[in-house]
Amino acid sequence: MSQFDRAVTRRGSGSYKWDANERLFGRADLLPFWVADMDFSTPEPIRQAIEQRLQHPVFGYEERQPEYAEVVADWLQQRHGWQVPHEWLMFCPPSSIVAMYGLVVSLTLPGDGIIVPVPTYGPLIDLVRNTNRRLLRNPLREATERFELDLEHMASLVDSDTRMILLCSPHNPTGRVFSPAELQGIADLADKHDLIVVCDEVHADLVRPGYRHHPYGSLGHIRSATVISPNKAFNTAGLPQASLVMPDSSMRKSLQSFFDTTAVNHDSTFGGVAMLSAYRDCESWLVEVIDYIDENHRQVQKFLGQHLPGIRVWPAEATYLAWLDYRSMGISEEDVQQRLVHQGGVGLYSGSLFGVEGTGFLRMNVACPRQTLSAGLDGILRALGPD
Repeated sequence: MSQFDRAVTRRGSGSYKWDANERLFGRADLLPFWVADMDFSTPEPIRQAIEQRLQHPVFGYEERQPEYAEVVADWLQQRHGWQVPHEWLMFCPPSSIVAMYGLVVSLTLPGDGIIVPVPTYGPLIDLVRNTNRRLLRNPLREATERFELDLEHMASLVDSDTRMILLCSPHNPTGRVFSPAELQGIADLADKHDLIVVCDEVHADLVRPGYRHHPYGSLGHIRSATVISPNKAFNTAGLPQASLVMPDSSMRKSLQSFFDTTAVNHDSTFGGVAMLSAYRDCESWLVEVIDYIDENHRQVQKFLGQHLPGIRVWPAEATYLAWLDYRSMGISEEDVQQRLVHQGGVGLYSGSLFGVEGTGFLRMNVACPRQTLSAGLDGILRALGPD
């Protein structure tokens, strides 16, 4: 029996995923497969490191630990083959979204254009809209087996007021691991038009066997910011941490001014402890959880292929997120959600939450014990299967 087969009771623990169902879906007893955290126990070394820190009774303002840069740089070298000078690193304990918000407001002006490949993680779209920048939508192109960046269309969006490309890689929600050629195409476009590229890589450590993540910043594009975090891979979303790799010193200076203004100058006590432990002590756990998630993806593909062929499962190359395409069924998004909630007893995100380009899709989080996954798939079949 795998350690990941053990169900952890999260309902009643203040879990957003398990305790917000009634507020968000109208039914408290749903099996949740929506928000992106795991139902697996956070790795034991992280819990032990936090317990050790708890022995000191003061939780005041914290300095970032002196070994931070070395630990993060070693992880990037070991896991992704990317050698990063320590001076390129910055940290943002509140979250990756706060870091990217800081980049948008400190490096662009209201009215500036920001290109966003869509569908994408909803808060990235909100970042652009809510800061009064122009959202330049760059729909992914549907190839035979995967979604691809449409570089030709992306180039057509650039005008004199375009300042930034905001990319999610590996891609949420489709699970794509973008190829070096696709990423180089972005870098070439950015160099040609002096664009800044901000790449959200918080899923970078969750790549399925047979694929390899290529950090955008490793291509050598200086005016870029690569955002990383242990939160997705090691299930520490409640201890938010984000780091940025930024080769350009003027960009680092601008972001630091934002951090100074918003007082993002101190570490999160337990977030910092968790991050260091994740990168130093938990690689073997990560290898095991990736294998388990890989099999869960296979289970989803097999089950729906056999019982609900009207739903196409686009093959995920990374993340624990399955992108389910029900467009051929001819059912409205509202009807699908009604059926899932009231007939299936399951909660999944509607694809439109990732932009209008996601209409007709569902995003399913498969990072859960297999028995939970099986119950969820049965619920989807009850909801959307033949009468």
